[in-house]
Amino acid sequence: MLLFSLSLRASSWFSRRPCPPSLHSELRVPVSSLAGYIVSSDSVIPCATNCLVSSIAYSLPPSPDVSTNSFMPHPALSNPLPTISLVIPAYNRADLVAETIESALDQTWPFSEIIVVDDGSTDNTPTVLAQYANRITVIRTTNCGVQAARNTGIAATKTDLITLCDSDDLLEPTLSETLAAWLGAHPDIDCCFCNFTTFDQHGTYSDKFSQAPAGYFDRAIEQDDDFLTGIPDLYRRMLEFQPLFQSGLTFRKAFFNAIGGYDLRFKGIGAEDWEFTLRAAACGNIALCSRSLARVRRHPGNDSANAMHMNIGEAEILEFGLQNHPNAANYQMAILRTINERRIRVFDAAFGLGNFDLAKKTLTQITEAPSNIKFLLKCVITRLPSGLRKALWKLSQQSH
Repeated sequence: MLLFSLSLRASSWFSRRPCPPSLHSELRVPVSSLAGYIVSSDSVIPCATNCLVSSIAYSLPPSPDVSTNSFMPHPALSNPLPTISLVIPAYNRADLVAETIESALDQTWPFSEIIVVDDGSTDNTPTVLAQYANRITVIRTTNCGVQAARNTGIAATKTDLITLCDSDDLLEPTLSETLAAWLGAHPDIDCCFCNFTTFDQHGTYSDKFSQAPAGYFDRAIEQDDDFLTGIPDLYRRMLEFQPLFQSGLTFRKAFFNAIGGYDLRFKGIGAEDWEFTLRAAACGNIALCSRSLARVRRHPGNDSANAMHMNIGEAEILEFGLQNHPNAANYQMAILRTINERRIRVFDAAFGLGNFDLAKKTLTQITEAPSNIKFLLKCVITRLPSGLRKALWKLSQQSH
């Protein structure tokens, strides 16, 4: 059984939810053996093996007002708001991280602390971060990936409420005020995912929640001010459509610690954040904010290769979730069907890219293949000797 050093609040949370405490190896370890870990007063969260903190620059001095469960007066509101921290993982984002930080500093309810974890950047990211001396906290580590960087930053926070934002995304000015006020008034909610828009150099696009299939939010409990709770079978619904992203996600630190943080075994796979999102939905009392409070940046790239990478990762995460996430077995048929659909997509993408080794491997993992002639022809071509396969593959691509 895994052991934890949790705060009293975490113990209280844990007693009311039947969720495995962690997916990581044993966490109660002597301080002398904590190389690769960030230690806070109430948690020990794994960063990664040999992931060392090389420097911590506390540009924002610790304050007695920045503490767990503290509330501060808001000049425009009659009730005080809870303090809230922001964690930004960054790797080689010298061209974008300043814009992200500016959006964090431009909040109507200021974050009590803004922690940027520089995950071993090799570009000018440290120089850009240094321009915000006395306004942010910078933790520099060896390069261990975004999951470890988030764990590191979260462990270093001093507030109960924590918001995440990726280093290329932006926060709307009212995010911290909106989520701090609502979560402060709803202490039974463990975390809240917010709606967002996407943008690129050409403009801003429609919000994510509006793209959900008909009936996706049916039977949710509509709370005040655009918040939804009690969405039945949210885990299963995310198999069909996944609108819950990390930028803007706000949660209670005790909840994050209790479910084990980000699982570093998924470092680098496609959709690596999704495992945590599914686990949070399986373990916690989740709210959704339908108001767009974040802006997620689109990046140009090889769409086919990116989609293939994402589908490989999603299939792997769902296989893991079926075996390890609480109550996932209730959705076994839907999960297995989704895994099979992802593998069909991987096969199609691998075939289109001429990656026949991956295509052949994926074919052996597909449990129910489409019966259409187009798919069957791809299967035949994939299994042919290389010379004939290449010629027929080129002909098949010319027909597109």
